[in-house]
Amino acid sequence: MNEPKKRVMPKGGRKGGSIFPRVSLADALKYSKKLVTKTHVARIPQDVVYSGVVGAKGGTGAVRASALKQYGLMEGDNKKDFSASSLAKKIASAPSDEVVDLYRDSALKPNIFKKLSETFHGDSVSRAKLKQRAAELKVHPDETEACVAVYLSTMQTAELVRPEGDLFRHLTAQELGSVGAPSAEDNEGAEESEPEDVDALAEQESTDDEEVLEEDEESASARKAPKGSPPRAVFTVNVQLDASLDTEKLEKQLALLKKYGAL
Repeated sequence: MNEPKKRVMPKGGRKGGSIFPRVSLADALKYSKKLVTKTHVARIPQDVVYSGVVGAKGGTGAVRASALKQYGLMEGDNKKDFSASSLAKKIASAPSDEVVDLYRDSALKPNIFKKLSETFHGDSVSRAKLKQRAAELKVHPDETEACVAVYLSTMQTAELVRPEGDLFRHLTAQELGSVGAPSAEDNEGAEESEPEDVDALAEQESTDDEEVLEEDEESASARKAPKGSPPRAVFTVNVQLDASLDTEKLEKQLALLKKYGAL
């Protein structure tokens, strides 16, 4: 008589299917803060993570610790000690005006959440539509509701999704202000280059002024010519008057100079 084969649980959780964090980002951030404090000097073993960080042992502790890892907030595995990730440390020390961008990095670490976000980027969708997509991504049918609930909570904490009545608006990069706005580095570079640009402009204006003055001296009569008149040749005449000339010859020379606009 053949003995019945033992049932082998599929990978991905007790019910099988794609894994996802079963703890919202808001809760995971609370655990992450404790983890950063406790691993500031050295890594800690699993039992300390369970009892001192996530506050639960057994299956519940494992679920919470798994969420920390999926959000990219904890490093290590069950055979080694654990520590806070560099992302967790950045979140713990970031000023309030910079922390949301780090939340977004963390929220999109879980593969299922990233794919849901990419699918509905810029769209307003219902919970039912999200559940449908979660099922397509092979989340167990019994877990799609829980998956969508954690997903929406996490996306709103990271300010990536905004509720609009019964729908949920997935914000675009433009709406988040990450496209089209100059970065701090761009602004800094503009400030550094401005004095050079101003100096160059001032130098160019000075050169232009000198050219205009020279032109005024050489072609004043040409620029005063009425509109429509034929162009006149512009030339420079150097005159040296001889004081020994009689009055009649001097008057003729002056008349000639006036005729050509030299006086």
